[in-house]
Amino acid sequence: MTATACPYCRAAMQPASDELLLCEGCGTEHHRDCYAENGGCTVFGCRCAPAEEPKVSIAAPELVLAGSSNAVRPSAGPSAPPPPPPGRISPTVPESTVEELGASVVPSIFGTATHDRPSEEIHEPKSRTSFICLGALLGAFGAHNFYAGYKKKGLAQLAITVLSLGFAGPMAWIWAVIDICTIDKDQYGVNFTS
Repeated sequence: MTATACPYCRAAMQPASDELLLCEGCGTEHHRDCYAENGGCTVFGCRCAPAEEPKVSIAAPELVLAGSSNAVRPSAGPSAPPPPPPGRISPTVPESTVEELGASVVPSIFGTATHDRPSEEIHEPKSRTSFICLGALLGAFGAHNFYAGYKKKGLAQLAITVLSLGFAGPMAWIWAVIDICTIDKDQYGVNFTS
């Protein structure tokens, strides 16, 4: 004789020794304690199953990291305003504080957030026409890549041409033609001008 398992605790049910309960909705046997602990039937879709639990929502001011110097902590006192409704930011919290809090809670996978970086230098855009002319005429020597700031690629093209005594120059020049067709930004990410 095989014993069936309780769908809640997965323990074998012994009809002679256990207190069993038959669900009114689907007819599944449960331990009486398991049925009471779950608040109803454990079978998905049964009309006697417990209601779904309410979803937890957290407002931005409640997101606080331990030891964070710019953390927003709600004031606890009799005159404290009521908490904002779920999913909304309290109007009393400055927008800059919420942005700083968001940056400290969810860091970027590529390093620090953009507003945490020190001010970067502003680079003048390079001329696309100059880039194309250098690539077409001196591409085998990597002149166009040196112009755009891609020094490693430029050195690689120069090395291919010089070390092969010019025999691999056509290969480096084809590489240069591909570069002038595909590259539209300089080393710093600034788009070329016309």
